[in-house]
Amino acid sequence: MANVSFEYFPGRSGEATNLLQETVAVLSAYQPEFQSVTFGAQGSEKNATFDTVQALARSSGVPTVSHLTYSGLDRGQVDAFADALWEAGLKKLVALRGDASFQNGGSPAFRDTAEFVRSLLEAHPFDITVACYPETHPLSESSEADLEVLKAKQEAGASAAITQFFFDNSVFYDFVERARAFGITLPIIPGILPIHNFPKMCKMAGKCGATVPEFVKNAFADGHCAGSTPYEISAELLKAQVHDLACAGYETIHIYTLNRVPLADVAAETFLDAHKDLTRAVA
Repeated sequence: MANVSFEYFPGRSGEATNLLQETVAVLSAYQPEFQSVTFGAQGSEKNATFDTVQALARSSGVPTVSHLTYSGLDRGQVDAFADALWEAGLKKLVALRGDASFQNGGSPAFRDTAEFVRSLLEAHPFDITVACYPETHPLSESSEADLEVLKAKQEAGASAAITQFFFDNSVFYDFVERARAFGITLPIIPGILPIHNFPKMCKMAGKCGATVPEFVKNAFADGHCAGSTPYEISAELLKAQVHDLACAGYETIHIYTLNRVPLADVAAETFLDAHKDLTRAVA
């Protein structure tokens, strides 16, 4: 059965929190498999994350998942947050390393994310999702080393992986093929980023090692010349990307909403409608 999931971040003001609640209310109509809430760099938003997860779970009725990172936190802080999640009935989470602040002289709470996952599961039987990188993590020595990291997370007990955003589906399909050949069997969920601001997205992509393909650059350049709005250009790119994923047999996508409705709505509706069309065609 086709489904979507959405990612949000805690509101940093009363107005932002109200906007988040409105966004969740609209997107909840898609009956997402789950919605996740980010943790903030070096745990800077951990209290806001916990409060937001609880508030969204109550108000939306959608299964709500907390991100949890260990970079910038000590072992006791990580354990306390995980215990609080479990005691609140939040038994699914997204486990990430987070910003590698310890590379600048600090000490990590865990050697790597695989050890982090094992520790979480030793404390509580969480359902844990991890991250993966179709174009290789910026700090990884090689694509093979990156696959070794993902396989270690799988062996530690992770149940699924969500990708970093990408725009060229062929890159994602190649990554999945290599991962399967490497012995990685857990579900790999494509992470989709709507482009709300093209220049800002390019800066973000540069930091996380995601390629901005020429066809995306050309779409914004040509569309601007033809009088199309950035929203219209982004919407067409999104429709093409998620429709192709549906046709390729992927039944779930994870949408990085940036707490905004319109383009997340386009991605979800297009993906689910494509699956309905495919089902009718088979029937």
